Amino acid sequence: MKRVKLSILFIAILFTLSGCKITKNQSAKFEKKDKAPNYLRDISGELQDTLKNIEKIEKILDGTYVEEKPKENNHKHQESTGEKGKEQGQNQNSSNEKSGGQQGQGNSEGGSSKEDVNKESTKNKEQEKKEKDKEELLKNWQEIDKKIEDIHKNWNDYEPEGIKKGATTEKTDSFRSSLNLLTKSVEERNIRKVYNYGSQTMLNLVPIMSLYRDEVGGEINKIKYAVYQAYINSLEGKNAKASDLLKSVEEDLDKMRLKFEKDDDKVKILEKINLSIEDMRKSLSQKSVKLIRIKKDIIINNLEEIEK
Repeated sequence: MKRVKLSILFIAILFTLSGCKITKNQSAKFEKKDKAPNYLRDISGELQDTLKNIEKIEKILDGTYVEEKPKENNHKHQESTGEKGKEQGQNQNSSNEKSGGQQGQGNSEGGSSKEDVNKESTKNKEQEKKEKDKEELLKNWQEIDKKIEDIHKNWNDYEPEGIKKGATTEKTDSFRSSLNLLTKSVEERNIRKVYNYGSQTMLNLVPIMSLYRDEVGGEINKIKYAVYQAYINSLEGKNAKASDLLKSVEEDLDKMRLKFEKDDDKVKILEKINLSIEDMRKSLSQKSVKLIRIKKDIIINNLEEIEK
């Protein structure tokens, strides 16, 4: 009888220990983060870089692009300009002393007037700007070409893993189709189509990124899609459609809040995103390309901040 009791006690202890072990394993499994692999994240980043480059091209063509220069270089430039100015001033004084009263005679004999010199200087500056803009355009298109090539390579590397994870043929075909259209738009150097198909490719990446439980990239890409599409529609005067697109992201913001509920810093950025989206929506009535572009850029920068 005593042996039977001991056997029962031993079995009970074994069951208890096994139960603890299963609970610990389940807990460890639950706590493990299910994030998208680097290939997929790289694709998302390269799509964003493509659209940022296309905006630079857009600004160059409409004359609103301003290249930011480092403050240090500006300071050196000012010092250099100051030294050159002093030197030119000294040379000018010396020249004036030598020429004396011959200035009037020189002008009357066909020398260049001040007005002619200014016209020539303006013409040279305009030509320099055209050449610089041409170089910037070429540089940005080449960067986009490289990004598109990288996206295709990264997709090829990721696709087998995506299929194992559960990406259906329908999902992969949709992404591939929009990527091919984006590639063709880049080849055609068509800015509006690059915006359109670039943002559509972002949207078609969402179902694939959503295969990973803890990934917020899907929601972020949906918001980016809505923002870029709203921008395109505002350019075409379709403000009502642009406004509806911006309002459609409320559910995605709510999903992100749930995922970031324990991260106060991320929640603060989410509030910035929410307010910046509302700002862009309210700005549509102003019918200002520059204003809408600024509001768009603020939203994209906020979204990039929360991705870090």
